[in-house]
Amino acid sequence: MTIGPKKKISKTQTNKRHSTWKTINQRRLSETYKTAKCPNCWANRLNHRVCPSCGYYNWKQVLTIKAKGSSTVVEA
Repeated sequence: MTIGPKKKISKTQTNKRHSTWKTINQRRLSETYKTAKCPNCWANRLNHRVCPSCGYYNWKQVLTIKAKGSSTVVEA
């Protein structure tokens, strides 16, 4: 005898469960992990992570960031 679900779970119920996953995790991560100011651009970023606004980590540029409004690209 196999053990399985007693009734079919509808697509709507599955989608509702999956849609709340992202918002719950974002709230949990923001409460759990502290943010710090980037020493290069003073934007908020997670500790021990690359700054999403300027691409610097540990005083070195490691990501190439392109601004939305301008055509200039900061090279890594």
